[in-house]
Amino acid sequence: MPQANGPTKHDEEAATVQSEELRRKKRMKYLAYGVAFVVFQTGIILIFALTVMKIKTPKFRVRSATFENFDVVAPSPSFNIKMNAEVGVKNTNFGHYKFDNSTITFFYKGTPVGSAIVPNARARARSTKKFNIVVDLISTSLPSTSELGNDISSGVLLLSSQSTLRGKVELFKVYPMPQAKHDEEAAMEQSKELRRKKRMKCLVYVVAFAVFQTGIILLFALTVMKIRTPKFRVRSATFETFDVVTTTPSFNIKMNAELGVKNTNFGHYKFDNSTITFFYKETPVGSAVVYKARARARSTKKFNIVVDLISTNLPNTSNLRNDISSGILPLSSESTLRGKVELFKVMKKKKSTQMDCSMTINLADKAIQNLICK
Repeated sequence: MPQANGPTKHDEEAATVQSEELRRKKRMKYLAYGVAFVVFQTGIILIFALTVMKIKTPKFRVRSATFENFDVVAPSPSFNIKMNAEVGVKNTNFGHYKFDNSTITFFYKGTPVGSAIVPNARARARSTKKFNIVVDLISTSLPSTSELGNDISSGVLLLSSQSTLRGKVELFKVYPMPQAKHDEEAAMEQSKELRRKKRMKCLVYVVAFAVFQTGIILLFALTVMKIRTPKFRVRSATFETFDVVTTTPSFNIKMNAELGVKNTNFGHYKFDNSTITFFYKETPVGSAVVYKARARARSTKKFNIVVDLISTNLPNTSNLRNDISSGILPLSSESTLRGKVELFKVMKKKKSTQMDCSMTINLADKAIQNLICK
């Protein structure tokens, strides 16, 4: 009895240890998922804060100008010009930019020569608000006209413009506050409205962030987390021994082939040992071992194999004679790689890839031609 119970007790202890190890691995797996998600979320929040939520200063520029009246006198140097200028407010923010009335002033060598009103308006998110102003440029207020005479004689009149726009960038629009009728009621209503406005603003921020997060997670799931089947291909081949006989049709060729495993996933692809077989008209004429290895994330693992292609196993050589006489020897190759794609050292998924390639050997040039892999 003790001899019978000994192994049973040992098996129970081994099963308990194995069960605890599996639970520990699961906990570590979930912990790694949690850490990866936190890091990912932190990155997304930083991106959101540094792009969408970052308020940038709009740019106010004169874009172009045309002239209606153009009166420039050289003898008694003066000018009276009516200019139609197109100005633009470039808003690179993710919210509207509302600006108040302002004035744009044009100067000749530091002296004002004309001004115009810039009416209040709104530049939409990530766009340029364009509008025209009309300004009369008159030289009557210039203290000295000596430099003006020289500029008019040279044909070039130097002007500058200055203006300041004051406004607000509005992210995630909230409803405007209604006007109160009485002072006390107005104060209470204003307080309530401010609180409601803050709640609405916070709610809009949360909803916008949730939508943004959902989009990013979907994008992440459809790109990084999507497991694709690697591609296994013959890339090229050279020959060491090349013995082809036409009279008693046969061939004995030693081929050095370069193979490639193209892994488009964001994780490594580890594959096991396998065998690649070459065929002449569906009859095996040679094979080689493909040793286990690892294709790195988003890269191609390249390696060479040496295979002896021999025609001794062919049941019929009549077709072979015709092919050798034509100078073209058709071949095909087949293989299956079995392995696992590993994402973040934690997530693993089994993936098998099939090789199905066809090629021809040009007997005169001793070279591979028409290499096609499906």
